[in-house]
Amino acid sequence: MKTITSIALVSLLVVSGMALAAQSDEQKEHSSMMEEMMKGGKEGEHKDGMMRMMKMMDQCSAMMESGKESAGAKESQK
Repeated sequence: MKTITSIALVSLLVVSGMALAAQSDEQKEHSSMMEEMMKGGKEGEHKDGMMRMMKMMDQCSAMMESGKESAGAKESQK
């Protein structure tokens, strides 16, 4: 029983570590994109940066909505 518990705990820690690393990479990418936009540059670069930011905001809002829906479904199951 102890080995099953320890295996489950280790796998949970590994998965959460991987998720945290992925989140960190996304934050670095986002901050570098914001720095690019703040620095300035050509007009076309601003448009590309704005389009990427809009796509990212759409993805975030979609993830928030799906999170709310799944949380509502979990509560209704209880």
